[in-house]
Amino acid sequence: MERFGVGCGLMGRRVEAECRKGGWLLASDVEGPLFLGDFIAEALSSALKPEDGGTDALPSYGQILYGEGYAAFSADTTPLRRPEGGRGPPPAGGYTLAQEGTDTIFALPLLLAAGVDYGRLETLALNSSATPGAPAMAESLREMDWQLAGITTAPERPYRTLAERQGWLESGWVLGSPFPLDDAEACLRRMGCWEREMALVQAYLRDAYALVDGHSEVWMDGATRRRHVSDAGRRGLRARFRRFYREELGISYSLGERRARRPATMLGRIVEDCAMVGDRAKAALALSLARRTGGLERLVAMGDGANDAAMLRRARWSIGVNGPDAARAAVIGLVTDDMCCLPVLLRLIERSGDDVDAVIGRAQAELRGAALVHRGGAGLSAEWADRHRMMKRKLRGEFVTY
Repeated sequence: MERFGVGCGLMGRRVEAECRKGGWLLASDVEGPLFLGDFIAEALSSALKPEDGGTDALPSYGQILYGEGYAAFSADTTPLRRPEGGRGPPPAGGYTLAQEGTDTIFALPLLLAAGVDYGRLETLALNSSATPGAPAMAESLREMDWQLAGITTAPERPYRTLAERQGWLESGWVLGSPFPLDDAEACLRRMGCWEREMALVQAYLRDAYALVDGHSEVWMDGATRRRHVSDAGRRGLRARFRRFYREELGISYSLGERRARRPATMLGRIVEDCAMVGDRAKAALALSLARRTGGLERLVAMGDGANDAAMLRRARWSIGVNGPDAARAAVIGLVTDDMCCLPVLLRLIERSGDDVDAVIGRAQAELRGAALVHRGGAGLSAEWADRHRMMKRKLRGEFVTY
């Protein structure tokens, strides 16, 4: 059977805007440092619920399924991922293809079953607010003759549309994942397997909703209805997710298994064929862009999550902003609710040579109470981790998957 081609290999990702040689490049995650929305999570939250409506509460059915699916996928694939530096013998089947962030593609079957199309994703993206101070930050970067690239695990097209509408981020400098929602439906219908494979997804959703309802408590917290899923319920959800993607859709992220077989379902083939921009791909894209502009010595990477960590570690200068996993991976940690403070830090980096501590000290003196600047790295204290976590929750809401 034909391969579902989406033209989404890493080598096919390209910047369509002009590259200026010799200048500095800020390669930033899009969700968090630049925009506050997470339109995949928002689409799942609004679209996934039992046929009878279920119980509206926080976290929603969609948030729970997204979070537990992420947890199950990470538990399965993290031990098989290539370690930092590539030390030690690889697993028997080879290192996994999975990256931090690859799980985003598992939203595609659920959104198809819920009747969500690309127009809905673009509407959600267009409703996403800019992170406070991000437009002013972008204007300052232009005045400084810096280039700003947005690199995201999320689907590329809605963020490019948002960038065109907002105007302060060039759409040609937004690089993200393929997410062939409309093309996938057309392919499934053309191959005559739409009803059969959507039935698999609907059966998974019914079982997942029953697990949530059967293993959770709901109570009122002021005007907010909240939900807590028990540990047994979470274990059940993760086991059901594994059965769904491994056995029913037939998806594997083991190179050895992939060489020996193809997924049993067309939907499984579509998911496998999508080369998501996860943590390793983000790093590769940032380094490639830097080589085309001012060189690796003039690259600053910025992110707020675990799927930014590889990019942050690989860059000579990196800033983990409002996220403990990012701060542990970065050279510098930044806690702020106003991104317009960032150019102060970038100007200091321009003039610093390699003196990280001097940059941090001067930034602290100039920014005072406008932002908290500190040394990043694996030794991040619990106090600093909490400060990052609290700011991320303040800006992006309670239920951030990572």
